[in-house]
Amino acid sequence: MSKTVCKNENNRGKIQIMADIVDLCKSGIRKTHIMYKGNLSYEQINRYLYDLLEKELITQNLDDGVLTYRATEKGRTFLQYYNMMLSILDENSIRVESPIAKLT
Repeated sequence: MSKTVCKNENNRGKIQIMADIVDLCKSGIRKTHIMYKGNLSYEQINRYLYDLLEKELITQNLDDGVLTYRATEKGRTFLQYYNMMLSILDENSIRVESPIAKLT
């Protein structure tokens, strides 16, 4: 007997998590605040911050002796495209009709 694996709709994918982190970083934020507000583990936040820094979507700043993260211009552009994609997908999901429904 095989198990069926169902993807929970509440699970976030990598791109969504990256967008969430960049969004949190728009005004400058500490790592622990990203971790808690983003609902991420310590391992996850380190991995995502490394990836986002590598891709130059966020930057590290030392503000008054405190390490903070800020979205770069490239990161803000990423967010614009990400949100545009979400709105397109949302529009399409509302307007899509079943071909079978048209026949009846």
